[in-house]
Amino acid sequence: MSDSPTAVSIRYNADHTGTFSVPEDALETPIWSRLKLAIRTKKLDHTLSGNQINISWPDTLSVVRELGSKSNQKSLHFRFRPESEAAVKLRAFAAQIKKTREQRGEITEVLSPEEINEKLKTMGFTKRELRDFQLRDLSHLLALSNGANFSVPGAGKTTVTFALHMLTRQPGQHFIVVAPKAAFQAWMDIVDECMDDDAHDGGAEPFTLLVGSEDENRKALRSGETRFIISYDMVIRQQGMLAAHFATTPTHLVLDEAHRMKAGWQSQRGAFFLRTADDPVRRDILTGTPMPQAASDMESQLDFLWPGHGYGLEISHGKSPREVLGNLYVRTTKSELGLPPAERHFIDVGMDSGQLALYSIVRNEFIRDYSKQLSRGMGDAQLLRARRSVMRLLQLSINPALALSAMANDDVKVDSNIVDLVLDEGHSAKMRAVMDHAYALAKEGKKCVIWTIFTDTIHSFVSALADLNPVYIHGGVPSGLPDDPESREGRIRRFHEDSDCYVLVANPAAAGEGISLHTVCHNAIYADRSYVSTHYLQSIDRIHRLGLGPDEETHIHIYRSKAPPVIGSIDMSVSRRLVEKIRNMQQLLDDPDLHEIAFDEEEAADPLDYDVELKDVIDLIAELEGTAPKAPSEEV
Repeated sequence: MSDSPTAVSIRYNADHTGTFSVPEDALETPIWSRLKLAIRTKKLDHTLSGNQINISWPDTLSVVRELGSKSNQKSLHFRFRPESEAAVKLRAFAAQIKKTREQRGEITEVLSPEEINEKLKTMGFTKRELRDFQLRDLSHLLALSNGANFSVPGAGKTTVTFALHMLTRQPGQHFIVVAPKAAFQAWMDIVDECMDDDAHDGGAEPFTLLVGSEDENRKALRSGETRFIISYDMVIRQQGMLAAHFATTPTHLVLDEAHRMKAGWQSQRGAFFLRTADDPVRRDILTGTPMPQAASDMESQLDFLWPGHGYGLEISHGKSPREVLGNLYVRTTKSELGLPPAERHFIDVGMDSGQLALYSIVRNEFIRDYSKQLSRGMGDAQLLRARRSVMRLLQLSINPALALSAMANDDVKVDSNIVDLVLDEGHSAKMRAVMDHAYALAKEGKKCVIWTIFTDTIHSFVSALADLNPVYIHGGVPSGLPDDPESREGRIRRFHEDSDCYVLVANPAAAGEGISLHTVCHNAIYADRSYVSTHYLQSIDRIHRLGLGPDEETHIHIYRSKAPPVIGSIDMSVSRRLVEKIRNMQQLLDDPDLHEIAFDEEEAADPLDYDVELKDVIDLIAELEGTAPKAPSEEV
């Protein structure tokens, strides 16, 4: 065999993949073995055929970055030989890696805030004056080739991103925003709110919604318009058409609420954005909660912004996100907005007898079924069943009657006496306390939003609070026009404008994004909470956001079910896990408001009922099941 280094060809393919290939007589060389090992070790999706390996282009970049150093090429006796388009892309990749590494440590300002203001005004961006923190963030983002805006809701991420688009756009370039449907209206309004009607060079062009069939959306993209909004769901349904568009049209791509792609390659939306990440000429992500569950949530978002750079891998290997990111993001905190702090109140409510008995039985079954498996590890099916059990305990904590219905559907056997008592008790003590609170606020002329994670509980509240003229939002309520009373927007409008509508009952997963309630509502009541920190933090931001008066008080009321110490309260478990997740985000974002939220949670008294012992619970269950011994005479 020749003493010349083995040539490893790299080709960029039209389907956004890369191909490594070596000559037929080089299949036994060290570099070919090392290439296969690197790909298998990283568990990258790939196809191996003879002397060719095909993987996604972002993964191609990652492998080149790992193996392409001069020392590796010398020790493994090979040279990478990129072909045509691959060579252009790899040169740009190398330059970007160098630039980004420098920017992690120090940002060099491209335009000062004064220069930004002046330049925007010449473009017709005169209707909205950017605040100091927005100008600071915009100046920072302009210095980055791709950017992350982790500012709190209400800080004007939409405004800053639109201004960024105006300052970076080039002739023929498209601006595409991927967003939850709830955020569509904010993006649709931003042009009128910022731009002069006669702004030159199409500065006042409205956004076009990509909500049609694939043919209709393709036609819209080819219409000559340049600004578009599309939902995450539509992206999944029309991946091929969008991938082709990104590859052929210079595009500035923005992911609003970017934590929705946190599952990365494990989800369709994440896999699509990672696969096509290298094609848009600029990428920006917007989210106030970049790591709602754990540091690993950041991996896919960073790999989307900087494909092949290895930032996601650094996090997966244990580096803190803050250490990995350095200066590659901006964050405006609530304290910088000048908002008066929200006051958080924890109200613990004891369970009724039937509820406590049923909760205890389900809790004991959960421990029996899963405690031994934790040390051995759970399979996917077991984890799914465990999650269902956790949701059942959460539902029992707020609405035991509806939990009974779910248990009956799952053929769970419960003693009839316990069933009868739970049904006789009706609404739980916690539900009754929440409703009494809503009535008390209404009596003072104050509106409130009641948050609960269960759709059936939403309907229970709406029915029970009918004389307060409530409206509700959950995942089954469609988006639409504000003048449609059955749409999400119509219901929000009624809550704002109808003085007799005192209550909005909502699910944080469906209404925690894209709505503002702070002008009419200053009390949020949490009937229950899930383990997802995003839902809690973003739902708070519906009433605690920019625009509040300096003397306006915002109250967050968190109801939790009390249980005996030996039984434990699932609401306490939720509280502890939320603290951990919020603390992790605080450490990444250096945000004092997140510290206060976590601190208040930590300082709240445990929702434990020390007046009830384990023997009391055992006796209660035995009594309800008819197995208790005959009580001794209490006569003296």
